[in-house]
Amino acid sequence: MFSRFFNKNKDQVHSNENQTETDDAQREQSANTFGNLSAEKLKSVIVCLNNAEPIFMEAGYVMDRLDVEFGNSPKLTPSFKLQVEIDEARQDAILGQLEDQQLIKFILISLFKSSRMQSLFDNSELFYSGMEIDISSIPSVRTIFKRKEKTAEIIPFNNPS
Repeated sequence: MFSRFFNKNKDQVHSNENQTETDDAQREQSANTFGNLSAEKLKSVIVCLNNAEPIFMEAGYVMDRLDVEFGNSPKLTPSFKLQVEIDEARQDAILGQLEDQQLIKFILISLFKSSRMQSLFDNSELFYSGMEIDISSIPSVRTIFKRKEKTAEIIPFNNPS
């Protein structure tokens, strides 16, 4: 599926009974150019996210899922889980290293701001779990809070045999 989406066949021409073959070729070329631009952008963002894994880890996060949505408006949704909280000085130092990586910097700023929302849930059984970002024509950030898991006490059973 990915190879089909990312490697469109530019030579393919769809015929239409009401239009000339030349019009069809021009429409197909125009559609492929737009599709290839979208595909190339998707590929570049996926590569960027994969290459940034060490940066996310240094910032205390792991990208645990990446949803890829195809359609008229393609969308990537990376999901991040908090592993370790780092102090604000370390956050600033990491952000300072990312002047040339605007997407990764935006993601980290969003992650850091989202984690600060935990104070809103101090008297709750919900805790900050992570964040999802929709990378699309209209980006959005979703902060995820989950209920604290209650685990049952495990009592070892000694079988006298």
